[in-house]
Amino acid sequence: MTTKLGVIALAGPDNGGTYQYTLATLQALHHATGFDVTVYGDPNNPDFAKLGYPIVRFGETRAQQLTALAAHRLHLRLPDPFVAEDIMLAPIYSLALLHTTKPFVYTLHDLQEKYYPQNFAWWQRAWRHQIHRSLLGRARRVICESGDVQNDIVRFFGVEEKRTVVIPAPPQLQFLSEQGAEQLGAARARLKLPEKFLFYPAQFWAHKNHLRLIEAFRSVADRLPDLGLVLTGKQRDEYQTVMNAIGRLGLNDRVLHLGYVAQDDLQAVYQLAAALVMPSLFESVSIPIYEAFQVGTPVIASAILAIPEQVGDAGLLFDPTSVPAIRDAILEVLREPAAARERTRRGRDRMLAMTRERYAEQLQAVLRGLA
Repeated sequence: MTTKLGVIALAGPDNGGTYQYTLATLQALHHATGFDVTVYGDPNNPDFAKLGYPIVRFGETRAQQLTALAAHRLHLRLPDPFVAEDIMLAPIYSLALLHTTKPFVYTLHDLQEKYYPQNFAWWQRAWRHQIHRSLLGRARRVICESGDVQNDIVRFFGVEEKRTVVIPAPPQLQFLSEQGAEQLGAARARLKLPEKFLFYPAQFWAHKNHLRLIEAFRSVADRLPDLGLVLTGKQRDEYQTVMNAIGRLGLNDRVLHLGYVAQDDLQAVYQLAAALVMPSLFESVSIPIYEAFQVGTPVIASAILAIPEQVGDAGLLFDPTSVPAIRDAILEVLREPAAARERTRRGRDRMLAMTRERYAEQLQAVLRGLA
Protein backbone atom coordinates (compact mmCIF):
# COMPACT_ATOMS: atom_id res chain seq x y z
CA MET A 1 0.00 0.00 0.00
CA THR A 2 1.33 3.44 -0.96
CA THR A 3 1.22 6.28 1.56
CA LYS A 4 0.63 9.81 0.31
CA LEU A 5 3.43 11.93 1.76
CA GLY A 6 3.40 15.71 1.61
CA VAL A 7 6.75 17.45 2.10
CA ILE A 8 6.61 21.13 3.04
CA ALA A 9 9.52 22.88 1.31
CA LEU A 10 9.39 26.48 2.54
CA ALA A 11 13.14 27.08 2.57
CA GLY A 12 14.70 28.77 -0.45
CA PRO A 13 18.27 29.39 -1.64
CA ASP A 14 18.63 32.41 0.68
CA ASN A 15 17.98 30.20 3.72
CA GLY A 16 21.43 28.61 3.58
CA GLY A 17 21.71 25.47 5.67
CA THR A 18 17.97 24.82 5.99
CA TYR A 19 17.67 24.94 2.19
CA GLN A 20 20.50 22.44 1.76
CA TYR A 21 18.81 20.28 4.39
CA THR A 22 15.49 20.43 2.50
CA LEU A 23 17.18 19.38 -0.74
CA ALA A 24 18.95 16.51 1.03
CA THR A 25 15.60 15.30 2.39
CA LEU A 26 13.88 15.45 -0.99
CA GLN A 27 16.80 13.72 -2.70
CA ALA A 28 16.84 10.94 -0.10
CA LEU A 29 13.12 10.26 -0.53
CA HIS A 30 13.90 8.96 -4.03
CA HIS A 31 15.50 6.02 -2.21
CA ALA A 32 12.53 5.41 0.12
CA THR A 33 9.79 2.97 -0.82
CA GLY A 34 6.06 2.98 -0.26
CA PHE A 35 5.50 6.74 -0.51
CA ASP A 36 3.80 8.89 -3.14
CA VAL A 37 5.59 12.21 -2.56
CA THR A 38 4.15 15.67 -3.25
CA VAL A 39 6.18 18.80 -2.57
CA TYR A 40 4.45 21.86 -1.10
CA GLY A 41 6.58 24.80 -2.15
CA ASP A 42 7.60 27.00 -5.07
CA PRO A 43 6.95 25.39 -8.49
CA ASN A 44 9.38 27.87 -10.07
CA ASN A 45 12.31 26.64 -7.98
CA PRO A 46 14.55 24.77 -10.47
CA ASP A 47 16.11 22.62 -7.73
CA PHE A 48 12.66 21.36 -6.74
CA ALA A 49 11.49 20.94 -10.32
CA LYS A 50 14.40 18.74 -11.39
CA LEU A 51 13.65 16.27 -8.60
CA GLY A 52 10.56 15.20 -10.51
CA TYR A 53 7.97 15.33 -7.73
CA PRO A 54 4.55 16.94 -8.20
CA ILE A 55 4.68 20.44 -6.70
CA VAL A 56 1.73 22.21 -5.10
CA ARG A 57 2.25 25.96 -4.80
CA PHE A 58 2.56 26.74 -1.10
CA GLY A 59 4.04 29.51 1.01
CA GLU A 60 3.57 31.24 4.34
CA THR A 61 3.76 34.97 4.87
CA ARG A 62 4.41 36.28 8.35
CA ALA A 63 0.78 37.47 8.45
CA GLN A 64 -0.41 33.95 7.62
CA GLN A 65 1.84 32.51 10.31
CA LEU A 66 0.53 34.95 12.90
CA THR A 67 -3.04 34.10 11.93
CA ALA A 68 -2.35 30.36 12.15
CA LEU A 69 -0.72 30.68 15.56
CA ALA A 70 -3.43 32.96 16.95
CA ALA A 71 -6.20 30.70 15.69
CA HIS A 72 -4.49 27.71 17.25
CA ARG A 73 -4.22 29.46 20.61
CA LEU A 74 -7.93 30.37 20.42
CA HIS A 75 -8.85 26.77 19.50
CA LEU A 76 -10.13 27.84 16.08
CA ARG A 77 -9.57 25.49 13.16
CA LEU A 78 -8.45 27.01 9.84
CA PRO A 79 -8.82 25.20 6.48
CA ASP A 80 -6.47 22.22 6.13
CA PRO A 81 -4.21 22.69 3.06
CA PHE A 82 -3.00 19.09 3.23
CA VAL A 83 -6.26 17.15 2.92
CA ALA A 84 -4.94 15.22 -0.07
CA GLU A 85 -2.11 13.63 1.93
CA ASP A 86 -1.90 10.81 4.46
CA ILE A 87 1.09 12.14 6.41
CA MET A 88 3.28 15.24 6.37
CA LEU A 89 7.01 15.91 6.67
CA ALA A 90 8.41 19.41 7.25
CA PRO A 91 12.19 19.93 6.95
CA ILE A 92 11.57 23.43 8.31
CA TYR A 93 8.62 24.48 10.44
CA SER A 94 5.26 25.42 8.95
CA LEU A 95 2.46 26.83 11.10
CA ALA A 96 -0.15 25.47 8.70
CA LEU A 97 0.59 22.14 10.38
CA LEU A 98 -1.25 23.41 13.45
CA HIS A 99 -4.47 23.14 11.44
CA THR A 100 -4.07 19.80 9.71
CA THR A 101 -5.62 16.53 10.82
CA LYS A 102 -2.74 14.63 9.20
CA PRO A 103 0.00 13.13 11.37
CA PHE A 104 3.21 15.06 10.88
CA VAL A 105 6.89 15.16 11.76
CA TYR A 106 9.03 18.29 11.53
CA THR A 107 12.68 19.13 12.02
CA LEU A 108 13.74 21.48 14.79
CA HIS A 109 17.18 22.68 13.78
CA ASP A 110 18.35 24.55 16.86
CA LEU A 111 17.38 26.55 19.93
CA GLN A 112 20.12 29.14 19.75
CA GLU A 113 17.92 31.76 21.43
CA LYS A 114 18.07 29.76 24.67
CA TYR A 115 21.87 30.05 24.71
CA TYR A 116 22.40 33.54 23.27
CA PRO A 117 19.25 35.54 24.01
CA GLN A 118 21.24 38.73 23.46
CA ASN A 119 21.40 37.87 19.74
CA PHE A 120 17.60 38.03 19.47
CA ALA A 121 15.02 40.74 20.10
CA TRP A 122 12.52 39.91 22.84
CA TRP A 123 9.76 39.36 20.27
CA GLN A 124 11.98 36.97 18.28
CA ARG A 125 12.61 34.89 21.39
CA ALA A 126 8.89 34.86 22.20
CA TRP A 127 8.00 34.00 18.61
CA ARG A 128 10.41 31.08 18.39
CA HIS A 129 9.23 29.73 21.74
CA GLN A 130 5.57 29.89 20.77
CA ILE A 131 6.18 28.28 17.38
CA HIS A 132 8.01 25.29 18.77
CA ARG A 133 5.84 24.90 21.85
CA SER A 134 2.75 24.74 19.62
CA LEU A 135 4.23 22.44 16.97
CA LEU A 136 5.82 20.11 19.51
CA GLY A 137 2.43 19.78 21.16
CA ARG A 138 0.93 18.38 17.95
CA ALA A 139 3.80 16.66 16.14
CA ARG A 140 3.93 12.86 16.31
CA ARG A 141 7.72 12.98 16.13
CA VAL A 142 10.38 15.66 15.90
CA ILE A 143 13.63 15.21 13.99
CA CYS A 144 16.93 16.82 14.97
CA GLU A 145 20.41 16.43 13.51
CA SER A 146 22.38 15.97 16.71
CA GLY A 147 22.04 14.53 20.17
CA ASP A 148 22.82 18.00 21.51
CA VAL A 149 19.66 19.49 19.94
CA GLN A 150 17.68 16.44 21.06
CA ASN A 151 18.72 17.14 24.65
CA ASP A 152 17.67 20.78 24.26
CA ILE A 153 14.19 19.81 23.03
CA VAL A 154 13.71 17.56 26.05
CA ARG A 155 15.19 20.11 28.46
CA PHE A 156 13.46 23.30 27.30
CA PHE A 157 10.08 21.92 26.22
CA GLY A 158 9.62 18.81 28.33
CA VAL A 159 9.15 16.59 25.30
CA GLU A 160 9.56 12.88 25.93
CA GLU A 161 12.82 11.71 24.44
CA LYS A 162 11.06 8.82 22.66
CA ARG A 163 9.19 11.39 20.55
CA THR A 164 12.48 12.74 19.24
CA VAL A 165 14.81 11.12 16.73
CA VAL A 166 18.35 12.07 15.72
CA ILE A 167 18.94 11.77 11.97
CA PRO A 168 21.83 13.76 10.47
CA ALA A 169 21.11 14.63 6.84
CA PRO A 170 23.85 13.92 4.30
CA PRO A 171 25.35 17.12 2.90
CA GLN A 172 25.29 18.00 -0.77
CA LEU A 173 28.30 16.17 -2.21
CA GLN A 174 29.15 18.70 -4.91
CA PHE A 175 32.80 18.96 -3.82
CA LEU A 176 33.86 15.30 -3.91
CA SER A 177 35.39 15.67 -7.40
CA GLU A 178 38.58 17.69 -7.14
CA GLN A 179 39.36 20.62 -9.40
CA GLY A 180 42.58 20.46 -11.42
CA ALA A 181 45.65 22.69 -11.15
CA GLU A 182 44.62 24.91 -14.07
CA GLN A 183 41.16 25.59 -12.63
CA LEU A 184 42.61 26.23 -9.17
CA GLY A 185 45.25 28.58 -10.56
CA ALA A 186 42.62 30.56 -12.46
CA ALA A 187 40.49 30.88 -9.31
CA ARG A 188 43.50 31.99 -7.24
CA ALA A 189 44.30 34.72 -9.76
CA ARG A 190 40.68 35.82 -10.20
CA LEU A 191 39.98 36.06 -6.47
CA LYS A 192 43.48 37.38 -5.63
CA LEU A 193 43.97 34.66 -3.02
CA PRO A 194 47.15 34.52 -0.93
CA GLU A 195 49.56 31.66 -1.53
CA LYS A 196 48.79 30.26 1.95
CA PHE A 197 45.68 31.08 3.93
CA LEU A 198 43.09 30.06 6.48
CA PHE A 199 39.44 30.08 5.37
CA TYR A 200 36.36 31.07 7.37
CA PRO A 201 33.11 31.19 5.35
CA ALA A 202 30.42 32.71 7.57
CA GLN A 203 28.00 35.59 7.82
CA PHE A 204 29.01 38.36 10.22
CA TRP A 205 26.66 37.39 13.03
CA ALA A 206 27.86 37.92 16.59
CA HIS A 207 27.85 34.21 17.44
CA LYS A 208 30.21 33.49 14.53
CA ASN A 209 32.96 34.86 16.78
CA HIS A 210 34.99 36.71 14.12
CA LEU A 211 36.55 39.08 16.64
CA ARG A 212 38.31 36.38 18.65
CA LEU A 213 39.47 34.76 15.42
CA ILE A 214 40.96 38.07 14.26
CA GLU A 215 42.77 38.47 17.59
CA ALA A 216 44.14 34.92 17.37
CA PHE A 217 45.19 35.45 13.76
CA ARG A 218 47.13 38.57 14.78
CA SER A 219 49.31 36.37 17.00
CA VAL A 220 49.58 33.62 14.36
CA ALA A 221 50.53 36.16 11.70
CA ASP A 222 53.52 37.26 13.76
CA ARG A 223 54.82 33.68 13.74
CA LEU A 224 53.84 32.81 10.14
CA PRO A 225 54.43 35.91 8.01
CA ASP A 226 53.33 34.20 4.77
CA LEU A 227 49.85 33.24 6.08
CA GLY A 228 46.64 35.04 5.15
CA LEU A 229 43.02 34.79 6.28
CA VAL A 230 40.11 34.69 3.81
CA LEU A 231 36.55 35.56 4.84
CA THR A 232 33.19 35.48 3.08
CA GLY A 233 29.76 36.83 4.08
CA LYS A 234 27.53 39.80 3.32
CA GLN A 235 28.47 43.30 4.44
CA ARG A 236 25.89 43.50 7.23
CA ASP A 237 25.38 42.73 10.93
CA GLU A 238 28.84 42.80 12.59
CA TYR A 239 30.75 43.31 9.33
CA GLN A 240 31.97 46.84 10.03
CA THR A 241 32.95 45.95 13.60
CA VAL A 242 35.09 43.09 12.26
CA MET A 243 36.64 45.30 9.57
CA ASN A 244 37.47 47.93 12.20
CA ALA A 245 39.21 45.28 14.31
CA ILE A 246 41.22 44.12 11.30
CA GLY A 247 42.37 47.68 10.68
CA ARG A 248 43.12 48.38 14.34
CA LEU A 249 45.34 45.27 14.54
CA GLY A 250 47.21 46.20 11.35
CA LEU A 251 45.92 43.21 9.37
CA ASN A 252 44.43 44.93 6.32
CA ASP A 253 47.04 43.39 4.03
CA ARG A 254 46.69 39.91 5.61
CA VAL A 255 42.88 39.49 5.63
CA LEU A 256 40.84 39.21 2.44
CA HIS A 257 37.05 39.53 2.41
CA LEU A 258 35.50 37.92 -0.68
CA GLY A 259 31.80 38.53 -0.03
CA TYR A 260 29.60 36.19 -2.06
CA VAL A 261 31.51 33.34 -3.77
CA ALA A 262 30.07 31.28 -6.65
CA GLN A 263 29.93 27.50 -6.23
CA ASP A 264 32.90 26.60 -8.45
CA ASP A 265 35.06 29.29 -6.89
CA LEU A 266 33.99 28.23 -3.41
CA GLN A 267 35.28 24.72 -4.04
CA ALA A 268 38.56 26.17 -5.29
CA VAL A 269 38.94 28.28 -2.14
CA TYR A 270 38.40 25.21 0.04
CA GLN A 271 40.97 23.19 -1.95
CA LEU A 272 43.56 25.94 -1.86
CA ALA A 273 43.10 26.75 1.85
CA ALA A 274 45.66 25.54 4.38
CA ALA A 275 42.77 24.88 6.79
CA LEU A 276 39.15 25.70 7.52
CA VAL A 277 38.84 27.45 10.86
CA MET A 278 35.37 27.44 12.45
CA PRO A 279 35.37 29.45 15.72
CA SER A 280 31.57 29.74 15.98
CA LEU A 281 30.00 29.92 19.43
CA PHE A 282 26.86 28.10 18.31
CA GLU A 283 26.18 25.48 15.63
CA SER A 284 23.77 22.59 15.35
CA VAL A 285 25.37 21.34 12.13
CA SER A 286 28.10 23.20 10.26
CA ILE A 287 27.85 22.90 6.47
CA PRO A 288 31.38 24.34 5.92
CA ILE A 289 32.83 21.50 7.97
CA TYR A 290 31.18 18.97 5.68
CA GLU A 291 32.43 20.87 2.63
CA ALA A 292 35.99 20.91 3.97
CA PHE A 293 35.79 17.17 4.67
CA GLN A 294 34.80 16.55 1.06
CA VAL A 295 37.80 18.33 -0.47
CA GLY A 296 40.33 17.19 2.14
CA THR A 297 40.89 20.55 3.83
CA PRO A 298 42.05 20.29 7.47
CA VAL A 299 39.34 21.35 9.93
CA ILE A 300 39.94 23.42 13.07
CA ALA A 301 36.67 23.91 14.94
CA SER A 302 34.98 24.95 18.17
CA ALA A 303 34.55 22.30 20.85
CA ILE A 304 30.99 23.42 21.55
CA LEU A 305 27.51 21.88 21.46
CA ALA A 306 27.03 19.66 18.40
CA ILE A 307 30.36 20.32 16.65
CA PRO A 308 32.36 17.61 18.50
CA GLU A 309 29.64 15.13 17.55
CA GLN A 310 29.88 16.23 13.90
CA VAL A 311 33.69 16.35 13.71
CA GLY A 312 34.67 13.37 15.85
CA ASP A 313 38.34 12.56 15.30
CA ALA A 314 38.42 14.15 11.84
CA GLY A 315 39.38 17.64 13.00
CA LEU A 316 41.16 19.56 15.76
CA LEU A 317 38.85 21.14 18.35
CA PHE A 318 39.47 24.21 20.53
CA ASP A 319 37.77 26.42 23.12
CA PRO A 320 36.22 29.26 21.04
CA THR A 321 36.08 31.62 24.03
CA SER A 322 39.88 31.54 24.36
CA VAL A 323 42.03 33.50 21.91
CA PRO A 324 45.19 31.54 22.91
CA ALA A 325 43.33 28.25 22.33
CA ILE A 326 42.32 29.33 18.81
CA ARG A 327 45.90 30.46 18.10
CA ASP A 328 47.44 27.22 19.38
CA ALA A 329 45.04 25.03 17.38
CA ILE A 330 45.84 26.89 14.17
CA LEU A 331 49.58 26.60 14.78
CA GLU A 332 49.32 22.89 15.61
CA VAL A 333 47.51 22.05 12.37
CA LEU A 334 49.89 24.09 10.24
CA ARG A 335 53.03 22.76 11.93
CA GLU A 336 52.00 19.10 12.00
CA PRO A 337 50.91 18.32 8.41
CA ALA A 338 51.06 14.53 8.80
CA ALA A 339 48.52 14.56 11.62
CA ALA A 340 46.37 17.00 9.65
CA ARG A 341 46.40 14.69 6.61
CA GLU A 342 45.25 11.75 8.75
CA ARG A 343 42.34 13.79 10.08
CA THR A 344 41.32 14.84 6.57
CA ARG A 345 41.28 11.19 5.51
CA ARG A 346 38.87 10.44 8.35
CA GLY A 347 36.74 13.40 7.35
CA ARG A 348 36.40 12.20 3.76
CA ASP A 349 35.52 8.72 5.03
CA ARG A 350 32.76 10.29 7.14
CA MET A 351 31.33 11.95 4.04
CA LEU A 352 31.36 8.74 2.03
CA ALA A 353 29.51 6.94 4.84
CA MET A 354 26.72 9.57 4.98
CA THR A 355 24.76 8.26 2.01
CA ARG A 356 21.32 9.25 0.80
CA GLU A 357 20.34 5.58 0.97
CA ARG A 358 21.15 5.38 4.68
CA TYR A 359 19.33 8.65 5.34
CA ALA A 360 16.31 7.36 3.38
CA GLU A 361 16.19 4.22 5.54
CA GLN A 362 16.09 6.33 8.70
CA LEU A 363 13.43 8.69 7.35
CA GLN A 364 11.39 5.76 6.12
CA ALA A 365 11.32 4.20 9.60
CA VAL A 366 10.01 7.45 11.13
CA LEU A 367 7.42 8.02 8.40
CA ARG A 368 6.09 4.49 8.55
CA GLY A 369 5.55 5.05 12.26
CA LEU A 370 3.32 8.00 11.37
CA ALA A 371 1.37 6.07 8.77
